[in-house]
Amino acid sequence: MDNFEKAINDIFEIEYIDKTLFKSIEINPDKTIYFVFRESQRIMLGKLTSVDLTPVCFIVKIGDEYHYCPLNDEEVDRKVIKEFVLKFIS
Repeated sequence: MDNFEKAINDIFEIEYIDKTLFKSIEINPDKTIYFVFRESQRIMLGKLTSVDLTPVCFIVKIGDEYHYCPLNDEEVDRKVIKEFVLKFIS
């Protein structure tokens, strides 16, 4: 961040908060799907001005094994995700 951007952030009391959120769905005691999201918030002058929720990945846990499927900025084919999940939960 350059000095000008820092000065603007200081003047308008702009604060950026990034969090990683997890949501889990238990299929049965041995199978769980975890969805991972990145939440970005911008606060200006003490008020929340924007929130962005971006999916990052999902993780399928079977017993002691974890299987990772990224959801990056590129377009993800729904068919691929469906096949991935069905492979592990059926």
